Amino acid sequence: MRMSNLNLGLGHIGIIVKDLEVSKKFYCDNLNFAVTHENTLGDNDSVTKIAFVEAGGCTLELIQIPGDSKRIDGQVDHIAFKVTDIENAWMQLKARGIIFETENITTAPAFFEKGDRWILFRGPDGERLEINEIL
Repeated sequence: MRMSNLNLGLGHIGIIVKDLEVSKKFYCDNLNFAVTHENTLGDNDSVTKIAFVEAGGCTLELIQIPGDSKRIDGQVDHIAFKVTDIENAWMQLKARGIIFETENITTAPAFFEKGDRWILFRGPDGERLEINEIL
């Protein structure tokens, strides 16, 4: 059974980086990416810095996590799939037995022009997957 509004293509790939400014410069200067959106999450003691960069239809979400958080070189944090109706996609996946990392869809009104919404779940090998609706 094909689900409507689910998986309209790759939304973005989230990559954990050590230094957001260094990573933005690398992708923009060397691979012709352009920064499309930037924001921060959290408060003064624990701020996650995020930048979306895009080139040729490929979007990367560069994520600098706060403090001395343990990281692994080259770590991919998640793969996001575009949807047009996140509630519908969420309900369809739940009906198929998918267990989500949180009970609720996250809304980020400051990301993109009108904001976006997402929720994460795991693939069969523990990979983090996301359904994402840009508003």
